[in-house]
Amino acid sequence: MRALFLFFLATAALLSAIAGGSDAKYRYYYIEAVRQQDMRNYVAALELFQRCHAMSPDASETNYALGFLYMAMLDENKGMAFLKRAAEQEPYNTEYAERLAKMYIYKKQMDSAAVVYERLAEQQPDRTEYLEYLLGIYEQQHDYAKMLPVLAKMELREGKSEDITMSKMHVYSNMGDQQGAYRELKGLVDAHPYDLNLQVMMGNWLLSNGRKEEALSTFLAVLKEEPDNAQGQMSLMDFYRAEGRTHEADSLLYYMLVNPRTEPSTRVTMMRDWVKDSEESGGDSLRVSQMFDRVLQLPQKTSEVAEMKVAYMMLKNAPKDSIRSGWERVLAITPEYVGARLQLISLLWQDSIDENVIRECKKALEYVPDEPQLYYHLGVAQYINKHNTDAIATLKRGASNITKETNASTAADIYAVLGDILQKEGRTREAYAAYDSCLIYNPNNVMCLNNYAYFLSLEGSDLKKAEKMSYRAITAEPNNGTYLDTYAWILYQQGRYEEARIYIEQALRRETEGVEILPDTANIDTVTQETPATIILEDTLLLVEGEILEHAGDIYFRLGQQEKALEMWQKALDNGVDDEATLRRKIRKKKL
Repeated sequence: MRALFLFFLATAALLSAIAGGSDAKYRYYYIEAVRQQDMRNYVAALELFQRCHAMSPDASETNYALGFLYMAMLDENKGMAFLKRAAEQEPYNTEYAERLAKMYIYKKQMDSAAVVYERLAEQQPDRTEYLEYLLGIYEQQHDYAKMLPVLAKMELREGKSEDITMSKMHVYSNMGDQQGAYRELKGLVDAHPYDLNLQVMMGNWLLSNGRKEEALSTFLAVLKEEPDNAQGQMSLMDFYRAEGRTHEADSLLYYMLVNPRTEPSTRVTMMRDWVKDSEESGGDSLRVSQMFDRVLQLPQKTSEVAEMKVAYMMLKNAPKDSIRSGWERVLAITPEYVGARLQLISLLWQDSIDENVIRECKKALEYVPDEPQLYYHLGVAQYINKHNTDAIATLKRGASNITKETNASTAADIYAVLGDILQKEGRTREAYAAYDSCLIYNPNNVMCLNNYAYFLSLEGSDLKKAEKMSYRAITAEPNNGTYLDTYAWILYQQGRYEEARIYIEQALRRETEGVEILPDTANIDTVTQETPATIILEDTLLLVEGEILEHAGDIYFRLGQQEKALEMWQKALDNGVDDEATLRRKIRKKKL
């Protein structure tokens, strides 16, 4: 478009120069100005066009070019003046006029823009876009009286149509002339006597304007002619609802829903609208549920109605078993639907991550064998149920199905869990490779950062890397006692015992905050009115993970606080640790 515009300018300049007997200098400056503008050297182009204007002030092509440049350079007043002058000089140049009109609209000078488009519409009667611009301007100005003649011209050129009639009805309604709106619609209906949908439209208009009996007669006449007319049925149903005739409305709805000729998309829309109306009017949820069940007894081409029922049950906080059955029904219709599979797995997960979860994940993968998220759920379930070898194989298959479309968090989680299981199996190098992959997909996966850092610290290797990762984990979750313990242990491994003490004590505080138990019911008679509702445990450290307590003991020992160290070690032993024999030897050795 820009090339054509420049070609037009250059050609117009040459023709103007030849016709007016301008000298070669004008032609040279003009063509060079166009060239500079095409190269986006706007300052040079402006200077050259100004020279042209000085030589020939009445050259419309130069005025237009200057107007265009000044507008582009945000000198709107000068730009508008030149554009206006060019349009006046060549009143039949549609390009000049269109540009001027658009600038008037841009500057919100709607009256001036309307004048230009009115002239263009007269000059170019076959171009209805000018009428559409006029229509938009008049509507923005709420000048409905001027809109009607414009719509009449459009109708004259394009013929009667539903869109133009609706626009005219809209205008008449805004003018408060309901009779005018009725005449327009009746004219359209009369012009197409066999179009039943137009008759339904008439019925809807009659109903919305309080002419209920006429509306009812219209709907019934349509359905007598075509009993399965969906628009007529829906409008009649709306009529029944408006009149409070709920039973008749529901009967008609059910008839439409079970009708095999009703389009699936129409069925879903009707059901959705009916449920929405029922909720807004405080409807009976049992009635809604029964309607769903009646519809779902029919053969279903899609699972949308079944999904809608599950969504409704979730809205109503139905029991988990009912929701689970709902998802199972969805999957019976569309077994390949991944979203429903994941919803069902999530419900099973809430109860217990047991063999049922494993079985459902495997069933899902039969239908969708390339979905990484399903492999993640299956791998975690296998790991929790101590099927470590299977879990490793599953997560590796999941990793092999990761693509650029896979959610990055899902990809990271697959590798994070894979790393944990490999580490547990003593496959340390493979575990670290999995952790590295996790952090590529999600550098802020805090569990991976913590676990990776901790295992590095146990090896005593790359402690600086471990410290950086662990610090990011405690920055993300500063109240996580496990993460604080990891950071304290890494500091300990580097001989930074005092710093380690600060973080291990924070870990102990976080692990024991808010620990409460109910009073001993065996001695309930001893509870007086002054006894608090809950009793803080005298020794909350009894609930702290043994490993954290053992680390605390090691740190205190290095700081020369042997009694405190022995106390922590003993509590760790009481709470349970992985290597109990080593801890007992440590306690005996330090007691000697």
